[in-house]
Amino acid sequence: MKHRQSEFIRHLRSGATEAGWNGARRTRVPLVDIWAAFRKVNNRNPDGEYEPLLLSEQLDDLEGQGLIEQFRERTRDKVPLPVKIWLCPTAPPRPAVPPMPNWHPDIYQLAGEWPSATAKQRAAYVAVNKWLMSAPDLFPVPLRERALEIFGTYGSEGDFPMPEKTFDTLRSGPLFGDTDRLHATLRTFTTHPPLLTETFLTEIGDGYYQRVGAGDILLVVENSATWWSLVHSLPDDHRLGYVAWGLGGTFRASVHTLAAKHRIAEIRYFGDLDLSGIRIPHAASRAARERGFPTVQPTEHLYGALLELGRARGAKERAASAGEAAALADWLPWQHRAKAVGVLTAGQRLAQEWVGYRYLKRDKAWHADLV
Repeated sequence: MKHRQSEFIRHLRSGATEAGWNGARRTRVPLVDIWAAFRKVNNRNPDGEYEPLLLSEQLDDLEGQGLIEQFRERTRDKVPLPVKIWLCPTAPPRPAVPPMPNWHPDIYQLAGEWPSATAKQRAAYVAVNKWLMSAPDLFPVPLRERALEIFGTYGSEGDFPMPEKTFDTLRSGPLFGDTDRLHATLRTFTTHPPLLTETFLTEIGDGYYQRVGAGDILLVVENSATWWSLVHSLPDDHRLGYVAWGLGGTFRASVHTLAAKHRIAEIRYFGDLDLSGIRIPHAASRAARERGFPTVQPTEHLYGALLELGRARGAKERAASAGEAAALADWLPWQHRAKAVGVLTAGQRLAQEWVGYRYLKRDKAWHADLV
């Protein structure tokens, strides 16, 4: 584009912007404003040409570049000029607002928020609405467990790759930004993560770590929400001494310390079913065996419940080879190995929060993992 043309279109756009144009849609510019913009061009007519003719040529050039569209209606002057032009948009058009769902009565107020919501918020509103419309079991559960139930069932993998963690980052808007309203709508509550330290077995804290009996079994749970649900669902009769939060890979380093100091005869483990979720106890068991401590054993019934209740999602980690999956799955009870290999080789994961508070309070089969 020539320098004068570039300056001309800049003045046209500047004048339209001052009049309220945001660049998203085309806007009309009358001839009087076209002349005003043209006359602001520095050294616009160095050769002293007839200016209406020069303006007409400039408009034809700008139209040829797709920057303007001229009206067909023309003046009756010696050189006919368009009475108006369309100034073409400079900003990409806003995406059309998708149609709203038919709202459940508990969240019908979101209708007013729908047009201004982000794409992520709309996807979350739709998933919550579908969950409410499904006549769900409203037994109160930890927020992460409900998030998994909602977004792991009614949300797409693209929008919610780790559905149980949705509310860790989605905290804006009239529903997700109001914790009290969110808990009331979803029938949830917040749980506080426990702490796994060298002193957790001797220091009892409120909801952080827990001695649960006089038994000689340490049950380690990978994620904090499931830790809370298990601690608050234990039957009266069990062999557990302690329930600990595994804190990911930290468990590999701490397992021998825990076993050595507190007369623990058995260590049992329950975590996510994915590559890292199996590698952690697999490696911890090997480390314990090398130091002469109890090996880490899987919880047969809890893993069975996870395979039955869980909905597999794509994992962040790569898919395991058949040999690697078989070697890791060998740590699990024999009856779960084939399904576990299928999950690992497909590059999927089962979040342990599928075995949630509601299931743990109502089902007794898993109690066999505690004796």
